[in-house]
Amino acid sequence: MFKLRDKHLTFLYLPEGSSAPRSFTVRRNVLWALVATVLVALGASGWTVLHYSSRLKDAYQVDVLENQNVELRTEVDALGLELDELRRQVAQNFDFQKKARILANLDDLDDDVAEVGVGGPARTGAGALYNVDPQTRDRLLSARADIDKLMRQARLQRDDYQNILDHLETANEQIRTTPTLRPVSVAFVSSRFGWRMDPITGRRTMHRGVDFSARLGTPVVATADGVVTFSGVEQTYGNVVEISHGTGFVTRYAHMQRRLVQKGERVTRGDVIGRVGSTGRSTFSHLHYEVDKEGERVDPMRYVIAN
Repeated sequence: MFKLRDKHLTFLYLPEGSSAPRSFTVRRNVLWALVATVLVALGASGWTVLHYSSRLKDAYQVDVLENQNVELRTEVDALGLELDELRRQVAQNFDFQKKARILANLDDLDDDVAEVGVGGPARTGAGALYNVDPQTRDRLLSARADIDKLMRQARLQRDDYQNILDHLETANEQIRTTPTLRPVSVAFVSSRFGWRMDPITGRRTMHRGVDFSARLGTPVVATADGVVTFSGVEQTYGNVVEISHGTGFVTRYAHMQRRLVQKGERVTRGDVIGRVGSTGRSTFSHLHYEVDKEGERVDPMRYVIAN
């Protein structure tokens, strides 16, 4: 215990094993200086501990961020490889698209259009990447821009493919209704379209079709899709079938041995419509084949491109 006396403080204490108390006196200002020193020391120690703890926390956060950046850089590397593959795929799609446009009889896609340029305010999104190192942030922003461009190119290709398909569908319809087949696959052309010596009269006459010489009974096929507008017998043509193809084309198949279709029947290119014969005004087994275009007799071989 202690007691206050003038400018001194007297402390009494009882030593262990002794019955007589002892005392010592300390000047009051010395005691307060000692207390202040202890308090300052405690404050300094507390500040040091707090500061060190804060530094440890910062160091831990830096270590965590560095580890996250390492993982992020690994992901960015993998993303870069995937983007390279996507770029190659988009480039291959443009090559295929170019060929498809040729088939659809469309002009080539302009290179400037293929770049799918855009404008407007920049939206980099860099604020969300403030903890990422600058090099990785730049790579991420570049990758985002590349992805946006690839997405726009993919939408362009999707829309253009639909345009190509529409044109190909129209072109396919035109092909199927254009007489491009040979009416007799196993035959040779014995008389072409144009002026010739008539085999019966011996006079020079205009031959308005093509004669395909073939064995009796050889199948005769429709050279394009259409509807049979006539199936019967005429004095000159013998057994004859006439087909309208709905696009200005009319085909005629004459001198047949047999007719296998009737008027009003719809036929598809390649369908067998009769058999080679020698009916009507004919000297031997053959098929006389004619093509009318917009009401005018034209050379059938102008359109034949396949068997």
